[in-house]
Amino acid sequence: MDDITYDKPFKTYEELISIMESRHIDIADKAFAMQALENYSYYGIVNGYKNTFLQMDNTDNFIPGTSFEQLYTLHIIDTALNNIIFKYILFLERALKSRILYLVARKYGVYTLPRDYSCSLENDYLYRKNYSNSNGKRNNVLRSLKERISRDNSSPIMQHYLNHKNHIPPWILTTSIPYGLSIEWYNILRNDDKKIICDSFISPGAFNEQKTKEFVRKVFDLTKEYRNKIAHGNLTFSMINLPQLPKEQLLSLTFNAISEEEYNLRIGQDDTLAVILSLIVMLSDNYLINNFYTELCNVLSPYETVSFNDQSIFDVFGFPNDLLDRLKKLIMQKFN
Repeated sequence: MDDITYDKPFKTYEELISIMESRHIDIADKAFAMQALENYSYYGIVNGYKNTFLQMDNTDNFIPGTSFEQLYTLHIIDTALNNIIFKYILFLERALKSRILYLVARKYGVYTLPRDYSCSLENDYLYRKNYSNSNGKRNNVLRSLKERISRDNSSPIMQHYLNHKNHIPPWILTTSIPYGLSIEWYNILRNDDKKIICDSFISPGAFNEQKTKEFVRKVFDLTKEYRNKIAHGNLTFSMINLPQLPKEQLLSLTFNAISEEEYNLRIGQDDTLAVILSLIVMLSDNYLINNFYTELCNVLSPYETVSFNDQSIFDVFGFPNDLLDRLKKLIMQKFN
């Protein structure tokens, strides 16, 4: 084993500095660069953005004029964007859970037998006949929900209800389930129940029922996938090949914040911009959405006139250069 020459052997911070210099990255302050590498790693700062700044000669060298400070700045901006988007995906998760628990409690009651994995009790809000099996996943989803009740030892709220109350209502169950399982619960709702939730996100009449459900489902899939990627350290600007938003609904619901031509170029279709637009469309709280916009502005606005090797900050992240103006107009039209 010791005789193996590894493709990527360990390198000290000093060696990494030398590698960067050999790849034509300008380093004005080596002490600062070493501290940044210690905090964020070479891969996170340098390799994460190399496709934006590499020369087109297959040498793995960076374009002359690329500085470590530029790469570091992009990493900080990227992290800030990730944190903002992650936070507002959490708000969408809460909005979905709130709608599910209200519908289920109102229509099917507040009692469930924790270890009844057959879900065969008619007075149980997880009674299998209350749900659709059109996707073939009903029984597995209901079992997963039951298991959250009987096996979640990490939730003080759940343990309190199990030990001191005579039932686990839906609003307690939703505190213990992740976003993905919430979406799966939504997916097994009967069509009439699903319509109620869709209409609470998208104004009834905007589209026919099928197209409304398609858009809502795609938004949940998109935001779940994006959230998972953020949690595993993926970079904002490299988020591509996510679940695609349907064109007709997206263009209409965003008041053509992106053009059909841009959509066909995959701008706003399955990328970070698609997530931002989805959140603005789906979240109904005016105060919340305006806060979202303000936070995006606070991150991006200071760099509007900064050049990253002849690219704007918007170019680097795959955004239209007038993104902030478009979002402001969209929000005004949404709440007009």
